[in-house]
Amino acid sequence: MFLSAARSDLNPIFSDNKIKLGIFHINGPGGARTLVPENFKPSWDDSVDAAIAADEAGFEAIVPYSRWTSEATPGHQSGTTFEPFTWAAGIGSRLRHSCVMSTCHVMHVHPIFAAKAVATADHICNGRFALNVVCGWIPSDMKMFGHADIGVAGRYAYADEWTAILKRLWTEDTEFDFEGKYLKVESGYSRPHPIQKPYPALMNAGGSDEGQNFVGKHCDIAFIRTETHEWMKNRAASYRRFVAEAHGRAVQIWIQAYVVQRDSYVEAIRYVDYYAVEQADRAHVDAIMKIRNRPLSPEENATYRRNLGAGPGGLPLLGNAHDIANELIALSRLGIDGVLMTWVDVRESVRRFGREVVPLLEQAGYRKPLRQ
Repeated sequence: MFLSAARSDLNPIFSDNKIKLGIFHINGPGGARTLVPENFKPSWDDSVDAAIAADEAGFEAIVPYSRWTSEATPGHQSGTTFEPFTWAAGIGSRLRHSCVMSTCHVMHVHPIFAAKAVATADHICNGRFALNVVCGWIPSDMKMFGHADIGVAGRYAYADEWTAILKRLWTEDTEFDFEGKYLKVESGYSRPHPIQKPYPALMNAGGSDEGQNFVGKHCDIAFIRTETHEWMKNRAASYRRFVAEAHGRAVQIWIQAYVVQRDSYVEAIRYVDYYAVEQADRAHVDAIMKIRNRPLSPEENATYRRNLGAGPGGLPLLGNAHDIANELIALSRLGIDGVLMTWVDVRESVRRFGREVVPLLEQAGYRKPLRQ
């Protein structure tokens, strides 16, 4: 007989910390598109070490990403990633506090397999697992899997069917049939169910109207893009209002950030200039620029290239511990619930963040000390 409990009692993602913390991208190169030797390399031992550092610092989430081909040339380091379900379950077995959130592209994985994989991982992690549902379009990955582009509306319609099947497999005790436009299941059944009730949390980066509706219907976390403070404040408020009015639910708002912690803001800026500009992996940056194909002015082009070198996207968190803590507090006041962060030298940087930044957030009343 399997135990079960409300996910709010098990999963730190549902804690009442005003600003939640997560680590991102450590099942592959750490996120920065740089050639500096200290850049994170995706070995199993280093992944475990980085995740344990985040766990000991009280982070709520450890999130791998899903990538199957190189973002640049064949053989480039960006094509070396661990498969996120297996990686996440293994990492979760080594942690005492953090939730591990696997990333899954709905068109790559059948919902029957996903339901069983998540339930298994939830048992391995003692009810501290979640799923980042991805519906985007990476051309090289899609080509390798043999998928045709069905457009944004089609991908979210597919994801709606996929998630409906997933939730039924997690909650129903008898076999069921399902037939939609994209997916068909006969005699669907999956046991054990997840430990968490009603089921593990779901996250999605839904920015389009279709994506926002998907988040409102199915997800617990909206992963929004980072812009100016005013934009994020308005976006967080409008997202929550839409989900409440259209679906009668509440949703958390998370963003992404790259972190450079030094003794001063000037030192942090200098290091970003060094690793993200002087030592940028230009072939990698060029490949991303080509995929995104955005018309930019010379000034915008330089800024965009710098940000692509600095991390996989997101807000810069730069400076000393007080600078970074103050920015995280400001984000909380804007309506941001959580931040998934990347670093260059992940393992030592997370430990320093835990020693210096987390206590400041606790002292300010934005986080509670982790019970050991």
